[in-house]
Amino acid sequence: MKLAEARIGYAGYSRDFSVPGDRRRFVAYAAARNLTFEYAHLASDYHLALVTHNGDIPGWTERKKLNQSLKLVFELADSYFTRTGLAARYLKGVARRALGIDNRLSPDFLSTLIAGCEAADAVICSTEEQAATIRRYNPKVVTSFDWFGDEIGPTKSDYRRGEKLRLVWEGQSTTLSNLRSIRDVLNDLKDRVELHVVSDPRVYRYFGRFLPHASEDLLQGFECDVHFHSWSRATFSSYVTAADVAIIPIDPANAFARGKPENKLVMLWQLGMPVLTSDTPAYRRAMDSAGLDLTCADSTDWRAKLGRMIEASDEERERIARQGRAFAERAYSKDEFLKRFDRAFELAGFEF
Repeated sequence: MKLAEARIGYAGYSRDFSVPGDRRRFVAYAAARNLTFEYAHLASDYHLALVTHNGDIPGWTERKKLNQSLKLVFELADSYFTRTGLAARYLKGVARRALGIDNRLSPDFLSTLIAGCEAADAVICSTEEQAATIRRYNPKVVTSFDWFGDEIGPTKSDYRRGEKLRLVWEGQSTTLSNLRSIRDVLNDLKDRVELHVVSDPRVYRYFGRFLPHASEDLLQGFECDVHFHSWSRATFSSYVTAADVAIIPIDPANAFARGKPENKLVMLWQLGMPVLTSDTPAYRRAMDSAGLDLTCADSTDWRAKLGRMIEASDEERERIARQGRAFAERAYSKDEFLKRFDRAFELAGFEF
């Protein structure tokens, strides 16, 4: 069957498909391929169900077992297989049922993920490390990446810096705590750098909806000048490109964060930014492919490479930025994005 003729149910990251995980992945793909789809309901009939981490995984796994003609594609974009602690696994599984995400109790969330992978006709993930784990349960695995399209604004064009080097961190407030892993480094450089943070003004402690508090609370203890900018689609790019260097520190003790893909790095490169990152597998792989040595293994590395950026000429920072941007535009093009999703649906049995 041709994919364009299929009735598609999509259990996305949000009901209205408005969040980045929807906009930058399947929704972008469907728009480019002129596909129609609806939010997936277990009671409805589909030729294809695409189920994300925020979908009813046990419900769709059971549905697939009862109806082998249904094509099930499971998207697992984050590194949930790193969360192996029994308490976290069972808390997640029980909470998903209590919150109505799952229509039945599947208490061990790790087992839920494994069952979803085993039942799927194809699995989409984001990193080679994830793919290696998933292949234990399903050989039909495709790695994909986010497509930012027109979500990002004009690229940086002015690389002249002021008295202090302007650093920028951009991202969801749930990941803002990673900045604290280099707080001491930034404090040591407080007279030479200023920090700009572009994020949601509130962060929730649990499941993205409970116990909110101000995101700026996470920036206490930073002694350098700190400027907080509320994230919006209309303005975030301009806040990023107004800075001199983008940074992506990752808490080395956080296995889930260390397993994240390179999407944020690619977006910052596409905006024309020179970028320093922690030395995670995905960031190291992308940096090596781009021919750049700008990952930091520890605080000593962060001090040295931030010092290099402080001392770099405007021309050197622009050269670094252009090298990253050229690689991102080549390796993470729209054509390549579409090919990855095409391949997943081909593995599931669809034609084009």
